[in-house]
Amino acid sequence: MEDLLEILRLMASKKDAVSDRRELFLDLAERVVKHVSVAFGTRNDEVAILMVTDDGKHLRFTAPRRFADLGTIPVTKRDSIAVTIFHRKTGKAINNVPMVHHVAFFESVKLRDKVAPIQKMITVPILRGAEAVGVAQISRKGESPTDAGPDFTAVDVKRAEENFRAVAGLLSEVRPERF
Repeated sequence: MEDLLEILRLMASKKDAVSDRRELFLDLAERVVKHVSVAFGTRNDEVAILMVTDDGKHLRFTAPRRFADLGTIPVTKRDSIAVTIFHRKTGKAINNVPMVHHVAFFESVKLRDKVAPIQKMITVPILRGAEAVGVAQISRKGESPTDAGPDFTAVDVKRAEENFRAVAGLLSEVRPERF
């Protein structure tokens, strides 16, 4: 984790010198995704980061990068797992995602040759101090729960919360205005 933080700090130190701060922000998020996907044995496209917009009214994807321009999720959306976790400020593992009522629009966006449904997922708040600045989701996709791999545990939730708490300040610092 320290290696990742060192890289992110170096990247963040360039925020005032880069011509496109949004790209730097998305690059930072991509680095975090790569680290987390290795740590949890998932693919990069199974990790998502959503950050609260500067007006505090929506969550916007920063990773996967292709989702950044697809729209936002209002923080008042009651059937969104991400919004629920954002407000509760505590993580949760769901090992039967298809059975839980939730917004599934983003699951249908093709990131690979074949769209696979999310079967299992950890959703954690990204906390900067006591303030929620975003939400992260680590999922396992597959045609069935067995195909998706092992269930997530409470230990996994705790590890995810720790990982994202460690990068929250850097992500917040680099987030461009009007994002």
